[in-house]
Amino acid sequence: MNEHFGIFWGTRRIRRQQVALYLACAVKQLKGMGIKPLDRVAICDENNVEYVVLLLALWQIKAVAVPISPRWPDKTIAAYMAKINARHLLRCADIKRIVCYDARQNLEAGDYKDLGLDQEVSIIATSGSSGLPKAVVHTWGNHFYSAQGSNEIIPLAPADRWLLSLPLYHVSGLAVVSRCLLSGAGLVIVDEGDLIVAAKRSQATHVSLVATQLQKLLLEAKNLDVLRSFKCILLGGSAIPPVLVEQSFKSGLNIYLSYGLTEMASQVATGKVADGGKACVRVLPYRQLSISSSGEVLVKGEVLFKGYAAGDKLYSLLADGWFSTGDMGYLDKNGCLTVTGRRDNMFISGGENIHPEEIEKALLSINGIAEAVVVPKEDKEYGHRPIAFIKFTAAPLPEDHIIRCLETDLPRFKIPVAFFPWPQNLMDQGIKIFRQEFLKALPHR
Repeated sequence: MNEHFGIFWGTRRIRRQQVALYLACAVKQLKGMGIKPLDRVAICDENNVEYVVLLLALWQIKAVAVPISPRWPDKTIAAYMAKINARHLLRCADIKRIVCYDARQNLEAGDYKDLGLDQEVSIIATSGSSGLPKAVVHTWGNHFYSAQGSNEIIPLAPADRWLLSLPLYHVSGLAVVSRCLLSGAGLVIVDEGDLIVAAKRSQATHVSLVATQLQKLLLEAKNLDVLRSFKCILLGGSAIPPVLVEQSFKSGLNIYLSYGLTEMASQVATGKVADGGKACVRVLPYRQLSISSSGEVLVKGEVLFKGYAAGDKLYSLLADGWFSTGDMGYLDKNGCLTVTGRRDNMFISGGENIHPEEIEKALLSINGIAEAVVVPKEDKEYGHRPIAFIKFTAAPLPEDHIIRCLETDLPRFKIPVAFFPWPQNLMDQGIKIFRQEFLKALPHR
């Protein structure tokens, strides 16, 4: 643990020595529960300061942290734990009991032990094509080099503070912890409170957001001063609307666009939005990226995961050391990456290949559209036709206006044949878009 590392939440700050005391207590509790090195321990809770200390304690005893979304049903949690042989499940009440420093114990303030780079430290769930999520196993080396490479492009110093606004059960949230832990920057917990309030109170300098978070923040002019104060606003996740990038740039925000995936321990390529509201998203250090003959993005490097967990065994899907991401894209002559869509999202309409992401990008360039998802609907004549689900920033736009705007960028066969409002039960999609849920929402007619 870097000597400057500390945790901020609410009006409090825990400095490194205090973190070490909480850590010593948590380690004692975990050992008392019989948790041993390499045990897989599931953690099911929202972000909080105890969660972070628990993570560090598990890593200190060389156990494997398995963050799980508290939104999962109990039967999914049980099935996932069985799939990866996780024998311990810690929920909110358990975590608060474990991370509770008592001065009467007279514990010595231990310190975070350096882990070997090959030590397994986390298993992160990522979406599969069907059934249970895939279980991505990371080593300490994966997180270490992910943080080191990020820091070379987005400097993070002990005086800086990174606001943790993404869930710890997602690799982007966990990456914030490792960056702060290694650089000595302060980790700021947004604990169910207001992100802007937490940023003001802690004087946070960096933050990771998804597009929907930034869109909501920009709706209120009073938030602008805080947003402008960030040295870095790292945007990732699903498609980022060009209108949002342009608006953020014109508003004087320090925006970095990022492409990443769970199997690569978060970021793969990152670039700062500069003149003209554009960004050259280049591959970070400790990563390698190539484009296959079919146009698929291939990756490898020190951040590449160890494998997918299945019981006590691991398996991976590598070809000559390269991992096939399933993303389609290209590199320009300057080494700037553009991702055009998912290989498995493509469908054929009247003999023409259609990538939903291309249509979504065009929709998101229209003022008044906050989010858009395009899916195929079966059609007797064409095989499939594109339809769109749209979330508006305010009042819905007329369909004929949307179509006129799309006609300037897209051929007629790519323009959706129908537009539907965003399903109410999918108002909070989080970091990733799950297209299967939108297919289920299609009207039967």
